[in-house]
Amino acid sequence: MDFIAPQPAKETDETISSDPFFPAIRLARYRDEMRTDGTVTAARLKQALANAIVEANRELNRWRLLNIAKGYATLGTLPASRIGQESELVYLYHRAVFCLTKANLTERYRDIDTTQPGTKKAEAMETTIDDLWRDAQWALRRIQGQDHAIVELI
Repeated sequence: MDFIAPQPAKETDETISSDPFFPAIRLARYRDEMRTDGTVTAARLKQALANAIVEANRELNRWRLLNIAKGYATLGTLPASRIGQESELVYLYHRAVFCLTKANLTERYRDIDTTQPGTKKAEAMETTIDDLWRDAQWALRRIQGQDHAIVELI
């Protein structure tokens, strides 16, 4: 059996900007924090990150408009605790975008190996994908000051 190691990602520190209210997203930060190697090309990563940014921004749009009306120009200027030098809201935004991106990429790349061990690996990745979607939703809810639980009475 041959072992083929994935190539390291070409070092590129491109940034994707969106609405001025939200922080720009650095590809290198995503790769570092989410452990994404060179299997995912820079072009594919940019596309997946852009999609995640659109989804997160749309989810937060009404909340963003309310805060702009209150005089907050950016997510980082809202009152919030800090983690290191970063607002926890900015941290949570990155977490939401990164988890959405990783879930999307994992869903797309899991079907490359269709052998029996590959099928088992794809099935095992279902939990990881579900966890990533959940973590993204939790981060988006926390940004808006909401709890993790979504409960509806029937």
